[in-house]
This record gives sequence, C-alpha cells and structure tokens, in this order.
Amino acid sequence: MSLVGQIAELQNYATYKELSWEGSFEDYLGLVRKTPQVTRNAYQRLYDMVLSHGVEEYIDNKKKLVRYKFFRDDSHGGRDAVFGLDVPLMRLMNVLKSAAQGYGTERRIILLHG
Repeated sequence: MSLVGQIAELQNYATYKELSWEGSFEDYLGLVRKTPQVTRNAYQRLYDMVLSHGVEEYIDNKKKLVRYKFFRDDSHGGRDAVFGLDVPLMRLMNVLKSAAQGYGTERRIILLHG
C-alpha cells in the first residue's frame, strides 16, 4: 500500500465532523452557556491538561516541591518521562499558571529547548 493510502486509512471523517463546528453567533453563545470551557485560551488548556494528571507534593531539604504526574508519562510506561527536573518544571508551571490567569505572562514568548 502506498504512503498516501496509509495516511488515508488513518483519517476518520466522523471524528473530523465531531470536532468541527459551524453555527451562528447565537449558537456559539448557547454553547458557551452550556460548556464555558470552550472559551479557554491555549495557556489555560495546557495548564489544565498538566494538572488533570495530578500532582504530588514532597519535602526535599526543607523545601516544599511539587511533582507533576503528567511528566511521568504513565500512559506509555514512562518511555518519555522527565526525571530530576522538578524545580524547573515547577517554574514552567508557574509561568503557565500566571499566563492562564491573565497576569501578563501570556504576552511573552516561552522558548523551550532540549
């Protein structure tokens, strides 16, 4: 089978139709009343995604640290887990939290490398 054929098999038109939406502004306002989460910005969605996996708090050298379970990659057996970077991840999450809450960080460009 050709590469194009393999890609075509992965496409699911029904899922695409479920994710795409068309309607009037009044329909959109009704959708917002029903599920206000649709109005979240990218920072809010990213912050909520990481927190949805849960957190663990622990003490290290008399400092309270937070370990975000999202970065353990439990869904893939830890294949893409991030180890030993709890403090930098806490700083990143603080930036995402302030951006999600609209404290001005959302106007900055966050450069991630590694």
